[in-house]
Amino acid sequence: MGKTSLVYHVAWMLSILKQKVLIADLDPQANVTSMCLAPDVIEAIWDGENRRTMYGAVRPLMSGVGDITVPDPVRIADRLHVIPGDLDLSLFEDQLSETWPKCLEGDERAFRVTAAFYRVLAGAAEKCGASIGLIDVGPNLGAINRASLVAADFVIVPIAPDLFSIRGLANVGAVIGKSVWTNGLLRCASAGRRAR
Repeated sequence: MGKTSLVYHVAWMLSILKQKVLIADLDPQANVTSMCLAPDVIEAIWDGENRRTMYGAVRPLMSGVGDITVPDPVRIADRLHVIPGDLDLSLFEDQLSETWPKCLEGDERAFRVTAAFYRVLAGAAEKCGASIGLIDVGPNLGAINRASLVAADFVIVPIAPDLFSIRGLANVGAVIGKSVWTNGLLRCASAGRRAR
C-alpha cells in the first residue's frame, strides 16, 4: 500500500532538490511507469524491438544466450529518469526462484541471475549520472522482490496501522533478513572474483 506513490513523489522531490534520480520499475504491473510516462510513449517502448525496459535488460540472460544489457534510461525531467516496467518481467520470476538456492552452492550463473537487477541499475545509473536509485516493487514476497532487495542498500516499507499490515511486516522482515544474507554472499563472491 503506497509503495508506488511513495517512489514517484520522493523521486520528484529529490530531483527538485537537485539530486539525479533513477527510478527502476520492478513491478510487472508497471504502475510507476504509467505515472511517469504517457501511454503512447509506454506503448512505443514495449512494442520496440530493443525494449528499454527491465525485461529487455534481462531477456538475453533469461534465454541463456548472453548476459544483461543496460538500457538507456528514459528521461522524465531534468535529473529524473526511469527504467520502465514491463508486463513480461513476470516471465523472469521462475528463473529467479530456481537460481536463488543455487547461489549457496556457488553456482556462477545463479549469482549473475540473482544480481541482474543490481547490475542493470548500476549500469543505468552510470549512463544517466544518477546518484540515487529508487525501486518500485509489486505487492508480494516473490522472487522478483527478493532480487530487488539484493539490489537495494535501504528498504522503506509503507504500511497502514492495521492488523494485516503489521502482521505482513513480520513476513517482510524475515525475507529482508534472508536477502541481506544473500546480498553479503553476492558481495563476497564478486570480491573473490575481482581478487583473482
